[in-house]
Amino acid sequence: MNTAAQERTEAPLVSVIVPVYNTAPWLRRCLDSICAQSYRNLEILCVNDGSTDNSAEILAEYAAKDARIRVIHQENAGLSAARNTALEHATGEWVTGVDSDDYLLPGAYERVSEYCKPEVSIVYFGVQEVYDDGTVLPPCEYFSLPEPGEYEMTPELANRLNVCFWSKLWRRSLLEAHQLRFPAGLVHEDEALLYISAPYIRRLAVCPAVGYAYLLRDGSIMKGAGLDELKRLRRYLPMLEFVHREYEKRGLMGTPAQAYLLKMFMYFFCGYYTRGPGAQKEVLMREIRGLLSRCSITRAHYSLERFITREQKGVFCIYRFKHAKVFTIAWIPVWLKLYTNYGWPVTLLTVWKAVRKLLSLLICR
Repeated sequence: MNTAAQERTEAPLVSVIVPVYNTAPWLRRCLDSICAQSYRNLEILCVNDGSTDNSAEILAEYAAKDARIRVIHQENAGLSAARNTALEHATGEWVTGVDSDDYLLPGAYERVSEYCKPEVSIVYFGVQEVYDDGTVLPPCEYFSLPEPGEYEMTPELANRLNVCFWSKLWRRSLLEAHQLRFPAGLVHEDEALLYISAPYIRRLAVCPAVGYAYLLRDGSIMKGAGLDELKRLRRYLPMLEFVHREYEKRGLMGTPAQAYLLKMFMYFFCGYYTRGPGAQKEVLMREIRGLLSRCSITRAHYSLERFITREQKGVFCIYRFKHAKVFTIAWIPVWLKLYTNYGWPVTLLTVWKAVRKLLSLLICR
C-alpha cells in the first residue's frame, strides 16, 4: 500500500461543510485552502444555497478537479438550512465547516487531528481575523482559548469559549445521537447549536494552532448591514427562545443541564444591559423581560429576576446571597426565597408573618 493510501486508511474522515451563497469573489481562495490541506482524508460538502452569481460554475470547476468535493444545489433557504443539508450527507467521523468567504491556514487540520482522542467530543482551535486586503488583526479576546489540553465541559467553560461552528471539529456521532441541528431561518445559529449541544459534551480538547482565517467584510451576516444597534441586539431574542424550547423538548429543564441555559441567558442579558443603545435600552429591556416571562426563566434563577423587578425599584429592597434572596418593604423583611444549586426556588418563607406571630405572643403575655 502506498503512503497516501495508508494515510487515508488510518486517519479518520473529516467532513468539511462549505455553505455557498453569492460569494464568488472569495470562493476560489476558500476551496484552494481546503484542498491544499496536508490532512488529506477529507470529504468537502459544498452546498450552493441558490446563488445568483457564478458560484455554481466555480463549484463545478473544483468538483471536476478534486474527487473529494461533492456539490449539493438547493433553493435559497439560508445558512442554517445549507449546513443542515450538508450534515444529512456527511459521512465523516468528524465534522467541521468553512464559510465560503473565509479560508484555512496551511496544515490546520493536521495539527487539530492530534487532539481528536476517543474520549473527546469537540476540538477547538485558533482563529485569526483578517481584512479583505490580507491585513491580519491582533488576537482578540473573543477567540482566545484556554491552555492546550483536554477539559471537562462545564457551563462556565461553555460561556468562556467562542461559539463559532467553524472554529472546531465536532464528533459527528454526538450530533447524530441527539439530532443536533441548526435552527433554520434564524441568525446566531452557532450560539443555538453550541448551547443545545453543551449538555451532551463530556470532554473537549483545545488545540493551540491558529488554523482559521475569519474575513471581516461589509455585507456579511454578522455585520448586519443596515441594522441599527437595537435591531442588531434584538436578533438574539428568537434564538434564545429557540434554545429554551429545545431544552424543554429534550427534558433538560429541572436537571443539572439547565445550568447551561441559565448561564447563556445571563451572558446575553448582562451584555444587553451593559452595552445597550442608550435611550433605546428601555425598549430592549421590555422585550427581554417579556422573553423571560414567556420562558418562565424568572422562576428558574433569581439573578435574572432583576430584569423583571427593576421597574419596582423603591417598593422592594432586595438583598441577594449565593442561594437566597430577601425581599423587604421599608427595610422590614417580607419573605425569603431559597434556591438550589441549579437556580430553582425551593422554599418561600414568609418572614413577616413569623415576626407578627412572635410579636402577638409577646403582647399577649
